[in-house]
Amino acid sequence: MSNHYADYAHNKILLTMLTARQIEAFRAIMIAGNMTRAADVMCVTQPAVSRLIKDLEQDLGLTLFKRRKGGLYPSEEAMALYTEVERSYVGLEKIARAARQIRTKRAGQLRIAGMPAMALGFLPGVIRDFTRERPDLAITLHAHNSPELVDMVRTRHYDVGFGMTPIDIVGIDMGPVRRAPCVCILPPGHRLASRDAITVEDLADEPFISLSEGTLTRYKIDSAFEAASVPRRLEIEALWSAAICSFVARGMGVSIIEPFTAQEFAAAGGVVVRPFTPVIDFSFAMVRPAGTEMSPLLAEFVEVLEDALAPHLLPANPIPSHG
Repeated sequence: MSNHYADYAHNKILLTMLTARQIEAFRAIMIAGNMTRAADVMCVTQPAVSRLIKDLEQDLGLTLFKRRKGGLYPSEEAMALYTEVERSYVGLEKIARAARQIRTKRAGQLRIAGMPAMALGFLPGVIRDFTRERPDLAITLHAHNSPELVDMVRTRHYDVGFGMTPIDIVGIDMGPVRRAPCVCILPPGHRLASRDAITVEDLADEPFISLSEGTLTRYKIDSAFEAASVPRRLEIEALWSAAICSFVARGMGVSIIEPFTAQEFAAAGGVVVRPFTPVIDFSFAMVRPAGTEMSPLLAEFVEVLEDALAPHLLPANPIPSHG
């Protein structure tokens, strides 16, 4: 008999010896800290828990707990076993949750990817509103830079994504391009904070926190200053709008960014947000894997999303396709 087959046979025999109740007792002790509380959790007597653990140790050939004055202490073997037990329980709980959702006809899962400008504040708010009447809905939200996001939607890691244009449309279905006006963000108490709107001339020689090069929004901002022959002091560059807001909130400069992150920081009192002239649009679009039908659940989510987007968008934007 080969070593591989012998190990397989041994494991199979061991699995037939173990009982779910033994594993439950072990897990209860590890979580509760002692047999008395574990017995309460399991709704059995303490001697019953003690017997289950004794049988488990005998079946496994391991000493799981060291008996000392004052209670039980898990051994190194117990800690290692607990890691595997928890991993299995998490998987079982996911299966049980899915079964419950199917049984109650509330099954559903949405895997959403968003560029950081939307995923770090705006999309969580949309998801909160969407799940208010869907408490058992499973939602995944991950932030990715737009090119990576599109690639992962293309390979069906996500059901839907929201990325900054331009977008490589090979292998994806893309909705209409949406446009939101960029805003000027200022530190609280800044000399321009009392103004209703900020112009490009107002920011002459201001220390400026800029988006990193290589994005369409950065190109548009630079072009606006160059066209007006207005100089800036480019002090710091950052890839994400959230980092830019953090710099501005610390009084390190001013900036122009998309409105979604700006409003999140303004709501917390971190920055002052003002409209900016000339209008610089931040363009983005929804993407889905090519050739896939939009599920009813995703269509409902998009409807909630559109309501949340409406106040931020420039006028005369087309209504996004749900196809």
